Amino acid sequence: MAAAKGRGAVSLVLAILAAIALLGALVTEYASQALFDSDNFSNRAATALSDEAVDAEIGRRVTDDLILHAERDLVAARPILEEVVSGLVSSGAFQSLFRSAVRDVHRSIFSGDQNTVTLTLADLGAAIRGAVEALNPQLAKKIPGGTNVDVLESNPPDILVDLVQAAEDLEHLELVLLLAALIAGGLALWLAPDRRVALLRLGLAVAACGAVGAVAYSVGRSIGLDAIAQTQPRDAAAAIWDAYLNDLRTALLVLAGVGAVTAAAASSLLRPVDIQVPLRRAWELVATVPERRSRQALRGVLLLVAGIVVIAEHEWVIDFVFIAIGLYIAYAGASELMRLSTDVTPAPIAERARPWWRTGVIAGIAVVAVLGAGAFVSFGVATDDEDPATSGGCNGDAALCERSLDEIAIPATHNAMSAADNPGWLFAQQDRTIGDQLTDGIRGLLIDSHYGQKTESGAVKTDLSEIDSSEREAYAAELGEEALDAALRTRDRIVDSPTVEDRQIYLCHRFCELGAIPLEETLREIRNFVAANPNEVLVIVNEDYVSPEDFAAAVEKSGLIDYVYKGPVGPPWPTLEEMIDSGGRVLMLAETDAGDGSIPWYHLAYDELVQETPYSFKKPAALTEPKRLKASCKRNRGPEDASLFLINHWIDTSPAPKPSNAAKVNTREALSNRIAKCQRQRALDANLIAVDFYEEGDLFGVVDDLNRAR
Repeated sequence: MAAAKGRGAVSLVLAILAAIALLGALVTEYASQALFDSDNFSNRAATALSDEAVDAEIGRRVTDDLILHAERDLVAARPILEEVVSGLVSSGAFQSLFRSAVRDVHRSIFSGDQNTVTLTLADLGAAIRGAVEALNPQLAKKIPGGTNVDVLESNPPDILVDLVQAAEDLEHLELVLLLAALIAGGLALWLAPDRRVALLRLGLAVAACGAVGAVAYSVGRSIGLDAIAQTQPRDAAAAIWDAYLNDLRTALLVLAGVGAVTAAAASSLLRPVDIQVPLRRAWELVATVPERRSRQALRGVLLLVAGIVVIAEHEWVIDFVFIAIGLYIAYAGASELMRLSTDVTPAPIAERARPWWRTGVIAGIAVVAVLGAGAFVSFGVATDDEDPATSGGCNGDAALCERSLDEIAIPATHNAMSAADNPGWLFAQQDRTIGDQLTDGIRGLLIDSHYGQKTESGAVKTDLSEIDSSEREAYAAELGEEALDAALRTRDRIVDSPTVEDRQIYLCHRFCELGAIPLEETLREIRNFVAANPNEVLVIVNEDYVSPEDFAAAVEKSGLIDYVYKGPVGPPWPTLEEMIDSGGRVLMLAETDAGDGSIPWYHLAYDELVQETPYSFKKPAALTEPKRLKASCKRNRGPEDASLFLINHWIDTSPAPKPSNAAKVNTREALSNRIAKCQRQRALDANLIAVDFYEEGDLFGVVDDLNRAR
């Protein structure tokens, strides 16, 4: 009896090792075909290139590196340029360049000469010239014909590179593993006291390895893609991942299916399969509270871990559940069919007492699961919170904590939502999104909110059904009467597809057809930043073309309401430390309608709180020539006794803002001279310094100088 038990234990271990070796053989064979073969590697890259997300990402990177490098002011037309470049991706010339570049990447990975992986499209300038020439002949002349563009650069960990290179050097490893699997499986059957039981165990082990491999694939994909913050690069990475690895997932599921059928063949000779029994037992195990306290604690820990994992990574949990259900159904179906072909009477399996050591093993697994889940949630899951952008102090400086809001200078962005990094945004006035602006140090956001409706084309149509005379005057003042009339006549032709949702609030600059992002989504992004940075105070000024009630509802729904400042507004203003201690660190201001006091935390900016400078300047000289600074500082909106002072500092070249103008007016000298002039002339400290293209010049340095000087 003891000898039989010993052989059974050895047989079980060998069955598990055979399944693991079979899994290794499958993965190794797949890797040798998909990764180690240069032609196959290149073909899969070409397959990925056919995906729209990859096309768009290549178009974006080539536009940034090649065209915008030649002419920075074309950032306003970036979506059009990206579309032109993306259209070249399907051309034969581009395909040839791309395949050549991919082969270079393959050599760099497997030659062992370097660890930096760079996908370079050589001589791409010549291919781009012809397409751009029709759009802008002068620009085409500026693009060097032999220009190389780095589409991708990465520095993978040395250990990963070494592992891949070592794997490539091990020829015929998949055959060695397959032979090991056959030998281990054969020994497991030969040594087993009951070979039918051994075959059942072998089948279950193979099914488990295939299922675990498929789930690991889903988890790895999820973690890898979650590590990419921006939507466009993440979509492109997903397409590339699927082009190279999606067949592996299919192969793993096939392996799991083979194991399930093998187990079913063996089980049909042992006992009938009743699907309801294990399901009922599993539910009873989950729903029934054990009598022993130790098991109650273990059950609680396991349920806690399961809950965390389901919440954190529900997509791959659903994937795992459906894989498990599918395998179980396949197992049961195959078992029924196998049983029809045999007359063997199923042998009963005696109930065995659970050894004492099983409880210890389960407890150990629970501890490992808790630690693993904690590490997974801490390091592998994308959370709603952003990385802290500052450390200590208030708005990054301990000296500011004791100062009131009207005693500090704040870097701000004009039309903060109008960012070139927002997909499809025409005539951008900033390079980076609001989330990136906050991370970079911007603490004042000037935004515009409009009603819009999404259409079947994906574009957003501005809802101008309730435009009144005052709003028309505002539009006409910026665009001109003729341009406004033309825009109203042609807007339905710009977005000619039917609407697919009720109107909601978007952040747009006048016309959402030219670029729009959902207000609630942006407010949630701001909320995430504030939650992750507990010592930062923000000011948001909303140029409102929506009702205050609808705007307030969006703030509530986004969760930002938890961080909105709800205390008294000045003067006297609270100190930054008082705002931080109150929990309300975001001051919300409206330009035209804050609800007449019905929304206590929403305040009219230009009623009694804020005064500003003019904002319509057509030439850089208006903000840089000393003799013209006086006119640039005269009072515009807001009463003379308002305590917050907004410096509007940008050049208006509507419809297309120019970074070259920002580079001139955002210099330390230009900003410092104008701010000093306006402070003397208006007898006020400048508080909000609002600019276009904030990365041009030295906005942050000037703001630091102002705060130190005070």
